[in-house]
Amino acid sequence: MLKSLFNSPQQRLIKAIQSGDPDKVARLLPKLAPDDLCAPDDDGVHALEHALQADTVRILTLLLNKTASPLPAGRCGTPLIVLALQYEDSLPRINALLQAGEDANLSHEGQPLLHHCARYCTPQRLMVHVSRLLEYGADINAADEAGMTLMEKLMPRGDQALLQFLIQSGAECEEAWLEQLDDQALAAQLRRIREDLRIRQMMLGG
Repeated sequence: MLKSLFNSPQQRLIKAIQSGDPDKVARLLPKLAPDDLCAPDDDGVHALEHALQADTVRILTLLLNKTASPLPAGRCGTPLIVLALQYEDSLPRINALLQAGEDANLSHEGQPLLHHCARYCTPQRLMVHVSRLLEYGADINAADEAGMTLMEKLMPRGDQALLQFLIQSGAECEEAWLEQLDDQALAAQLRRIREDLRIRQMMLGG
């Protein structure tokens, strides 16, 4: 019985994932049902979360292709896509999860997914992550449990390129937020960006 337990298809799959062997993972997957990929091992970690930790995103993609939505959360109750943001090379993982049906508008612990991006992504990574989520229908004006939008949260950082990108992507930019900025030169620039966008939309009949 012990032998059958430790050599179950699920255990062999997890070992293949941990060893970073996508070819072996592909050979083992037909022997498992979709529910097997969501069943936790002795440490409470299911195969999908192990795959999220793998060095190659191909392993994660192989498992996602066999898993039905909605995807299970990780061991700690955190959605897989939020866990994925915590990796330095998070974008390929995010892409795979979005393609598998993860909700770009999900909220976890009172924070929309876009806000989790702002928490975990470096400034260099943030814009591309936000852009990708917007492609999948994320609401750029979604507020957190305190009623703050992403634009309002990021404005004090003073990253003009990022703030311009947000405005041009449809983020609301309220005058009260601009008045509270310490950098009034930035506030003036954002007002110009906001007004230029308004004029373009008016000319296009938007």
